[in-house]
Amino acid sequence: MPAPFTTLLKALQELQKTLIKPLQENLKAPGSLVIDGTLIPTCNWRSLGRRPFSGKHKRSRFNHQIICTLDGKPLSITDPLPGARDNAHAFRVHSLDQLLDLSTLADKGHIGLGLATPSKRYKARKTPLGIKAVNKFINSCRAVVKQVIAQVKTWRGLDSIFRQPLSSYLRVFGVVRGWGFYETGGTFE
Repeated sequence: MPAPFTTLLKALQELQKTLIKPLQENLKAPGSLVIDGTLIPTCNWRSLGRRPFSGKHKRSRFNHQIICTLDGKPLSITDPLPGARDNAHAFRVHSLDQLLDLSTLADKGHIGLGLATPSKRYKARKTPLGIKAVNKFINSCRAVVKQVIAQVKTWRGLDSIFRQPLSSYLRVFGVVRGWGFYETGGTFE
């Protein structure tokens, strides 16, 4: 990275240290929360012994968990994990099971983690109408997190493929996350 960019990055990191609140404080919003994972693309295939390659998407990416309220206010974006890891693993690594409960809505990638998720469909048997109605309700409420993910992916620095060395990704992401939350008027973790 060029020297002026590195200097600016360090200055922004120092500035945002005063604004950072712990994750527990950010998640004290009233009502239900919504969580979903997203992948941020990178250009680098390997660095620091970490493998961000996502076999499902056939690309190199980082996994982030995004938590928001039902009215679309983003509360938290977790630190990156390699894209080869699924949402359930990211949920456990970030210890979100201690902070979120059954009132939190999630997708099928979070089944078995104590969250409200849609039921799986099985090809061998028909899904009862009651379960279909519950799935439809959960998915309609979860649509807000998809809008928040789309908003996050438009933040400068995350809107295109990250081409810097992966060793600098966490620093750059921290500044972009802080700036994005600052612009939206919220706090950030």
